[in-house]
Amino acid sequence: MIRDALRQNLTSAIAAQRLAQAYLLVGPVRGEGQVLAEWMGEQLLGASPTIAEHAHPDMPWFEPEKKSRIIDVDMMRERILPFAEQSALSGGWKIIVIVAADRMKGPAANAFLKTLEEPPAKTLFLLLAESLADLLPTIISRCQVVYTGGERQLDEPWRSELLTLLSGITRKSPLIDAVRAETLCAMLDDMSAVAEKQIKEASKTNTAVNEEADTLSALVAAKAKGWRNDLLLTIEQWMEDLVRLKASDEAEVPLHFPEYRAQLLERARQYTLARLLDNLTVLETLAVQLERNISPIHILPYWMDRFYL
Repeated sequence: MIRDALRQNLTSAIAAQRLAQAYLLVGPVRGEGQVLAEWMGEQLLGASPTIAEHAHPDMPWFEPEKKSRIIDVDMMRERILPFAEQSALSGGWKIIVIVAADRMKGPAANAFLKTLEEPPAKTLFLLLAESLADLLPTIISRCQVVYTGGERQLDEPWRSELLTLLSGITRKSPLIDAVRAETLCAMLDDMSAVAEKQIKEASKTNTAVNEEADTLSALVAAKAKGWRNDLLLTIEQWMEDLVRLKASDEAEVPLHFPEYRAQLLERARQYTLARLLDNLTVLETLAVQLERNISPIHILPYWMDRFYL
């Protein structure tokens, strides 16, 4: 699934020594984001029970404190940033996990930004946040944004367009699949255009977004990438519903899209379970290729021909 594709991509980045300086893991902070942070710790620091216990000396976890439940400037300057400047006890990597990073306010965010712009060697920041709404755009632009699932769903009108496309599939042919791929490419292009419009509008009224062209481009890319990940998640959920209906004898097996139960059930009856499970493997490969910034127009027609939806 998408989680496996993401881990495969991160494993390749670690092996090639091309990790980003910071990853922003967006989703429920006690859910997949925490699991992914612990997994990355094991990849860089080695397996240790102290990682799951959040007690590894080279991987501290910082959370909001006090009744206000915010990360204030004192905590940032006295605890988080001094650790970033220290050498790892193991002599290798050190990983700084900031839980609920969207509660990093005002001066604390500005102080963190200065370190994020010039991070110490072999220092990785993992920021766990419920959403991007309350984070400085300049912090977002300097992180690789990863959506970790949870209750996210694709924004409108793209969600309705995608579900209309998926529910309207009644047969396969190379020509029809090519048209479907073109529709998906048009949706991705529209996401990029909307992201650019929103960021440009924000830059006119918000001084925090009033940045140089490269930073604005990074903000646009991050926003569009988030919507693209939501699109892939929606397709994955559709595939999971097909598998559930094929593999279960229960008439009322829970679905992501119960309003499309009739269409999904009819589709599931057309294919073997092995073929429906193979959909998920194909989607993993597509997700990895899109993560490598391969143009969708070059790969979506190929992969749509291999989906059985």
